[in-house]
Amino acid sequence: MNNEKHEFHISLEVDVFNKLESIKEYHGIKNITEIIRFLITKEHREIKKVE
Repeated sequence: MNNEKHEFHISLEVDVFNKLESIKEYHGIKNITEIIRFLITKEHREIKKVE
């Protein structure tokens, strides 16, 4: 099993950041990282379905 750790740094537009903050508050999510991680893995799952 590969135990490599990767860091992923992105820049967010203010309006995108504000939308993520709203989602975080509405759903009671601890931090924005959890939302972004979910969106990345969701996209990964959708890409795998298409292949």
